[in-house]
Amino acid sequence: MQGLLDLIVSWGAPEFEIRVLFRLLLASACGGLIGLEREIKGRPAGLKTFSLVCIGSALIMITNQYINSHSMSGDSARMAAQVISGIGFLGAGTIMVTKQNQVKGLTTAAALWVTASLGISIGTGFYFGGISGLIVINVTSFIYRYVDRRIMEFSRLMKVYVEGVDESFMLSLLDYFNQSGIRVLGVNRRPETIWYKEDTCAIIELDFGKRQNHQDIIEGIKRLEGLRYLSEL
Repeated sequence: MQGLLDLIVSWGAPEFEIRVLFRLLLASACGGLIGLEREIKGRPAGLKTFSLVCIGSALIMITNQYINSHSMSGDSARMAAQVISGIGFLGAGTIMVTKQNQVKGLTTAAALWVTASLGISIGTGFYFGGISGLIVINVTSFIYRYVDRRIMEFSRLMKVYVEGVDESFMLSLLDYFNQSGIRVLGVNRRPETIWYKEDTCAIIELDFGKRQNHQDIIEGIKRLEGLRYLSEL
């Protein structure tokens, strides 16, 4: 990476300007690659947002280096700290609580924070740290997504959101859990979330007592008469 920059500079291009442009382009690419995964999943912050965060972090650190090189007062550590703490307002904006009491956006907020860290690394010229961080983030993201899915599919605890045509469906649902040996940990009734005014709905927390395939439970609930809507939370 450094050799490529030195080669370009040797051709007569201004060294500082070339390094600035290269760092910003690299920051844009790294941030975009992290945001691409969020974009595919339809999250609030996607490719463009992550790219801008990484570019902004890099530009702040480049500006700080420029200040230092021109004998002005500057503190690299302080600038980096302000970037990390300042990114919190973006992260907070991606976190939301759905009508089913489900918190979404924590992973996106964490990804924005770590993308700012990548921008700081690239902006200071620590290319190995920036590229290594990008690789580790993307590789572990795919691995952990698979591991998390496998763990959650067969965990002993489960939370579902159900809507039925009337109260008799809820009674049938509770009977189904009782006959299947499934313990109901809690039932949260949220009438304002239903699709139709005459429907009944609930968020139900379940404990199987042992590892259980959640898909089997979902299929069992789907066979009950009067089901309007079902989703696992």
